[in-house]
Amino acid sequence: MAQGKVDYTWGAEYRRQQGINGKGNSLGFFFSVPLPFYNRNQGEIARVRAEQEQLLRQMQALRSQVQTEVKAAYEEFRSARELVESIERDLIKPAEQARDTSAYVYRSGASSLIDFLDAQRAFNETMQSYQEAQASYRRAVTQLNATISKEVLQ
Repeated sequence: MAQGKVDYTWGAEYRRQQGINGKGNSLGFFFSVPLPFYNRNQGEIARVRAEQEQLLRQMQALRSQVQTEVKAAYEEFRSARELVESIERDLIKPAEQARDTSAYVYRSGASSLIDFLDAQRAFNETMQSYQEAQASYRRAVTQLNATISKEVLQ
């Protein structure tokens, strides 16, 4: 926009001459104005405005993308945390009690080895699910911390 404006230039000068022919002093003033009849830089101004609008749109898109990534990371974290809590609350104790009961019944001779091994397998599967849920929870925490670029959760 500044290039579309008219720039005035002014100045002054003083000269003193001494020579064989005599002495002389002169004082001069000058003023200059470019006359941009056909070029007021409108095309460049329009290009810069369009570029500014494009950068504004890119900034809005990036802000939206960041918000979406943070929201998705938080939802993944919340889901993983709920899964770990539900396994701890609802599955581990009953599976452990079933295994212990089956072991007691097997030792007393009232059930077969297959029944005891089946209870042990169910307990192992529950613990494997619990370990996988904890790993998923840790990944979600790491992802959330990386998304917001600081460590808020451990």
